[in-house]
Amino acid sequence: MANVTCSRCKQSAEGLPRPPLPGPLGQAFLENVCASCWREWLGMQVKYINEYRLSPMDPKHYEFLLEQARAFLKLPGSGPATPEPGTPRA
Repeated sequence: MANVTCSRCKQSAEGLPRPPLPGPLGQAFLENVCASCWREWLGMQVKYINEYRLSPMDPKHYEFLLEQARAFLKLPGSGPATPEPGTPRA
């Protein structure tokens, strides 16, 4: 695994062994996120799923989780890390 300069913690650290998702977003995670921050995101993702009663199988919920991942991991072009007020709970 190569070292990356993490977009979240700004440290040079061990990256992910492979893209966690297919496509360009998975590649962005691979190139910009360290393994430690990715593990932190996985824990936070569980909190989002439970708090907002999300189903990752629902396309709207899945897209919401991806937006939160982009923001949490501070990827370029990401929005705020907290949900917009009035975000529906499924």
